[in-house]
Amino acid sequence: MRALVCLAGGAFMALAFPPYDLGNLVWIGLLPLLCVLWNGRTGFWRGAGYGWLYGMGWYCVSFWWIRQVGYVFQIPQPVFLGIAFLPLMTVYSCLVGLWGGMANTLLRPRLEAAPDTTGMKPAQIKQAWDNWASQDLRSTLRCAIGGGAMWVCIEWLRANGTLGFSWNSMGMALYDGLSLVQWAEFIGTAALSFFPAATGIILWGAGRRTWIQYRATGRGCRPWDFYAAVVILFGMFAGGLALSKLYSPLVMMQRKDVLQLPVMGVQLNIDQAERIDGGPIMPHLYGIHLRETRQAFNEVQQATVKQAMENPELAFTQQLPVWVIWPESAMGCPLHRNEQSGQLMPDFYTTKQFFGSEGLPMVRQQVRDMGGKDFILFTGVDENCWVPTGKEDEYRPGGLYNSMAIIPGGFDTITTTAKQHLMPFGEYIPFAEEITWLGQLYSQMTGTQVGEGIRPGKGDEPLPVAVPGTNETVGVIPAICYEDTVGRLLTKYVRKGPQVIVNISNDGWFRNSCCGEQQARNAAFRCIELRRPMVRAANMGYTCAIAPNGAFLDILQKADGSPHLPGHSYAVLPVDKNAGYTLYALLGDWAVGLCAILVLMTGVPGMQRFRNK
Repeated sequence: MRALVCLAGGAFMALAFPPYDLGNLVWIGLLPLLCVLWNGRTGFWRGAGYGWLYGMGWYCVSFWWIRQVGYVFQIPQPVFLGIAFLPLMTVYSCLVGLWGGMANTLLRPRLEAAPDTTGMKPAQIKQAWDNWASQDLRSTLRCAIGGGAMWVCIEWLRANGTLGFSWNSMGMALYDGLSLVQWAEFIGTAALSFFPAATGIILWGAGRRTWIQYRATGRGCRPWDFYAAVVILFGMFAGGLALSKLYSPLVMMQRKDVLQLPVMGVQLNIDQAERIDGGPIMPHLYGIHLRETRQAFNEVQQATVKQAMENPELAFTQQLPVWVIWPESAMGCPLHRNEQSGQLMPDFYTTKQFFGSEGLPMVRQQVRDMGGKDFILFTGVDENCWVPTGKEDEYRPGGLYNSMAIIPGGFDTITTTAKQHLMPFGEYIPFAEEITWLGQLYSQMTGTQVGEGIRPGKGDEPLPVAVPGTNETVGVIPAICYEDTVGRLLTKYVRKGPQVIVNISNDGWFRNSCCGEQQARNAAFRCIELRRPMVRAANMGYTCAIAPNGAFLDILQKADGSPHLPGHSYAVLPVDKNAGYTLYALLGDWAVGLCAILVLMTGVPGMQRFRNK
């Protein structure tokens, strides 16, 4: 029964995240696990086992969409679940097991029994109960601080120590209302988990204390720890509202030092199974994107005219996009680069088809005819590097990169930046070089050499990109695929001045699942941490624009909220010309280090008591 309670409790916690999005459940989500841990014997392995079950219930429900990769590779679902999904969830759940083990030993409250007041006078009875309640409160408060800090540490470990998967931390469930999440600017997203975790422990302790005293005396004690938690959270809520308003698009657009940047993301909605089986369609992907881009400009222009006709008192201003974002792997043909000289090597087919009179220049001319500017194109592309052999016109392969290409003009204007945080099992096989049989087994199971030759990129300089029609230049913080969920990666690109995060993703690996929604929600926290706006283009999922306060400015989605359709997202980003450094951008996950210290400090009394037993 206790095992089932832990599994069900973890599944209950998963409901706080997309696609269910019942965020308020995060405040009570730990209660089932706490009831199991702290209503039985102490012991690390007992706590670790129940914590692991809780994690399996949480992660298997929350990340069920990962199974879609099996369909892409045509692997039978039972086989994929056995060789990939369940082992991965087991690894992640071990961290929750670590928390459970700590919570049931060093961070376990004293849980004193009710005082024996037999033969005492009324004043003595009151004093005995007051002393008991005070000791219990201090013990619970110690465990709340230590338990909340420990939860932050395991979330950080999951994001940094186990394949870099930071999705759906407790803090992300606080997104609704955009108030409490604004503090991520100072402490980072991982540290936000401290508040729901600590509050859940305080709620459990205050409820237990009140119930025991009420059952024995007919009156409950005052839960001062719970009152204090409410006051602190209310103060954070009020401060978060002020921060959210300060960085809201409406407020920022009224400032003279804010640049208005019209951007557009384009989505074809082709899942990875279609792309793999596409055959001849692949080299012509850019042609399909070009047609969709031309149609998107027409729709933006029509919407602008319609808005002006419906509001004749407003001045007619036409802001066609000046940046157009295509998703990851949008170019069917790769770029080629001389690894020695760093120069791009023209590919006859690509340059003729894409940069010819019927390709990108034609679409740009049509946009100029509408009254627009020579937009700059961002697109995902496979970049092949070649190393000269010393013989004339002879090269050997030098490596493959998953890159973002920025195209302000013709072929000779292209600049690229490569993805640095590669996707395990998609772009590389973990430990394949150290454990050769693992790579061979995976290749035999999937029938393909997944990620063979893909290399991580380097660098920490933002990419300067002009804003057509102005004299402004904006620094681009590049994020390819799920790099927009890795805060420590994007912080190194932060500089003073106008900056925009540009993300290109290919969520087609996970088809019509909630993966894209979870990733976009995660990406919104990067905007809050760095106070930079973001524009995202996904092959499937959430093509959208996000403000510096984490609010979605525009999302490509159906009337029922589903994001899975072809089309475009259009928004005007507020870009602060004088943007500075946030505390998180300067110090990174400093709050995680503080939480590690708090775990040590609060664990010492528990260690002494545990040794005495």
